[in-house]
Amino acid sequence: MGNAIRNRMQLHQQNIQSVLAQVFNHQPISRIEISRNLALNKSTVSSLYNDLKEQGVVEELGEGAASTVGGRKPVLIAINRRYGYTMNFDFGYRHLHVMQNNLSGDVLTYTQVDVKDLTIDEIVPLIDEQLQKASGDDRTSHGLLGISFAIHGTVDSNKITYSPFLKMGSIDLARYFGTKYSVPVLLENEANLAAVYERDFNHGQSLNNSVTISIHRGIGAGLIINKQLYRGAHGEAGEIGRSLQIGGLADETPKKTEDFCSEDAIIGQISEAKDNIPLDRHGVVELFNAGDEVTKQALKSFVDNVARIIINTTNSYDPDAVFLNSPLIETLPQLLPDIELAYQRMVTSASVPIEVTKNSHYATLLGGCALVTRQVLEMDEFELRFGGVDVTPSA
Repeated sequence: MGNAIRNRMQLHQQNIQSVLAQVFNHQPISRIEISRNLALNKSTVSSLYNDLKEQGVVEELGEGAASTVGGRKPVLIAINRRYGYTMNFDFGYRHLHVMQNNLSGDVLTYTQVDVKDLTIDEIVPLIDEQLQKASGDDRTSHGLLGISFAIHGTVDSNKITYSPFLKMGSIDLARYFGTKYSVPVLLENEANLAAVYERDFNHGQSLNNSVTISIHRGIGAGLIINKQLYRGAHGEAGEIGRSLQIGGLADETPKKTEDFCSEDAIIGQISEAKDNIPLDRHGVVELFNAGDEVTKQALKSFVDNVARIIINTTNSYDPDAVFLNSPLIETLPQLLPDIELAYQRMVTSASVPIEVTKNSHYATLLGGCALVTRQVLEMDEFELRFGGVDVTPSA
């Protein structure tokens, strides 16, 4: 008897989640359409919908169009955007990026906080300040639902195990904020979150396997295998930037891939060639657009190296598509055709589509939003399609 009751409860919960996934992926949608899509009878769907409505997760938008054979107009339903919100943070080298999203993934607010040269002990109060500000402005029914942190480094068991510029000391972010705010707190590698962003916001069910190569201060790859994020045994899968250069003398210190073709490496090469003038990405773009020969040669080398990274990565994982999460390439879109040409010259097997991640500035934040929302709803294994990436960021 106990097993039978437990099985019925599990089936009921699975059916509720299936209905909620239908709302996520096809909103606005009617109960009739959900019934048809899930092959469940209308009364079952209505009962499941009533449970979701009672929880406040969904809302009614009004009547849709009547069918071609007439009859009552169906009531359209959608995710309740006033249910609650998530707060999502990206620990950049110079800035803490902060995004507030509703349950459907729409961007409510975005801001960035200067944290260059600050310690984690100095950054934590700034995070608290952003969380308290969001709470003070909140008009939702359930308030803060969850928190995510994008980490430029490796994460295992929700703890940072390596980061080149974020020294955690004794602070456990998940424990500190989870205890203080009583919500799920998720830490994840930034390249992994960029891969989740591509899956959940842009491509959904169309790709089974994809690789997102993130090129910032370092280089990493987020891997989606059979539509699931693959982290590896210790959260270090996709750490391609730390791959060692082949060749050289036996007593030489081997160079890592990101030492010569990350965005920071390119900026450093150009700066050094121009008498160590201070440079950032915007300065590199200005020099390139002005026809500076040093910059053109450095970016030509960058193009060839990115093509090699794509080939090495696709040889290892054989994805359906490759995405380049690179603010530099997004700012200089003319680099992509050059990368594709270099890739085609070197590839020996079937070619893979290459795309540049759109809204790369927000990719990790939106990926964090998707993952922590799934955790809040206990829907990690479901295909969910989020939306709302077009946003005019606040100051």
